[in-house]
Amino acid sequence: MKTKVINYIISLILIVYYFISIQNTYLQIIINKNGWYLGEWIINYQDGGFKRRGLFGTIFIFLNEVTKINLEYIIFSFLFLVYTLFFYMLIKLFWKNKNNLITISILLLPSAFGMLLKDPTIAAKKDVFFLLLYLLYFVYLNSKIIINDFIITFFIIIAILNHEATFFYLPFIAFTYFIKNEASAFKKIKKIIIFQIVPAIITMALLYKFGMNIKTDNSILFLKEHGLQLGQLGIYEYDPNFNVLNFYKEHLYGYQMYAISILISILTFGIYYRFNNLKINIPFIIIQTIFLLPLFYIAYDWGRWINIIFSLLTIFIAGEKTILSSLKKDIIAIVLILFNSLWSMMVLHQGFLTFPRIDNFLKKLIYFLYFKFF
Repeated sequence: MKTKVINYIISLILIVYYFISIQNTYLQIIINKNGWYLGEWIINYQDGGFKRRGLFGTIFIFLNEVTKINLEYIIFSFLFLVYTLFFYMLIKLFWKNKNNLITISILLLPSAFGMLLKDPTIAAKKDVFFLLLYLLYFVYLNSKIIINDFIITFFIIIAILNHEATFFYLPFIAFTYFIKNEASAFKKIKKIIIFQIVPAIITMALLYKFGMNIKTDNSILFLKEHGLQLGQLGIYEYDPNFNVLNFYKEHLYGYQMYAISILISILTFGIYYRFNNLKINIPFIIIQTIFLLPLFYIAYDWGRWINIIFSLLTIFIAGEKTILSSLKKDIIAIVLILFNSLWSMMVLHQGFLTFPRIDNFLKKLIYFLYFKFF
């Protein structure tokens, strides 16, 4: 299939994702005033002091006080701009490449951007700001434009203050810099340590040493005084002493199923790399996996963390050079496209879903093996 036609299909897919993102953002922020979405964006320093994830909420509260515009409209406007810029730049990035059908199978992957089709609630989270920063970072590095190291440091700190989960994806940022920067290996490693790793560790240390709880005694009252009544308290009623291990035990099967989604995703990307004669950096995969393990221990929305890593990888491959396809490759790509349209991965404790009969068979098989051998 001609590259231009495939690029139009890719653009159409990304436009659909854009509208799904805006629709769900409007639903969760404006209509539902959902505390797990809107509530996360309005965590602030004004209602109790320095805390995790409070940077943007502080800015939004300030804008609300100055303009008297409702908080939900300020945040929706911000996210509208973020999603518009993100998908505009992503479409432009893919258009620069000679894409083939295997690229479409990546874009439909339910663990990456394709999750928007299967579980639209992944939209409107703080993750999109980090993805936008990475996309900007990648585009500039890929264009051989020299980025001042202090600017990289600044945005790493901003991203962590926005959401501390960013810290656990630091190897991906470092790896991109290492691959796309043309300096010597020693110089690149030195800069990664000084301008990326050290500032990130210091920022995380400050957050956990001096940062207060997300919810303070007057948080809800403070928001009401600023004209906001959350439809669902969400993050403001989350118990910081919540027993995550018990939650995992109660949903053991669902969390085990994430392994299937990860394996299928790795297989899809592996085929993409093989078809385009691209090298897989095994040491990077090992380091990034080690970094992510604590995140999967302390935070139970596993689908979200898996989605971020495969979305970052999708952005990365958009800038990689591809080679001409063949009939054999196109057939395999079509099979992958069809296959990836038949399964889902959800944000919470539903790691792999497909047809009910297959789901029931897998469940029986897993429990049989579990009780047989354990």
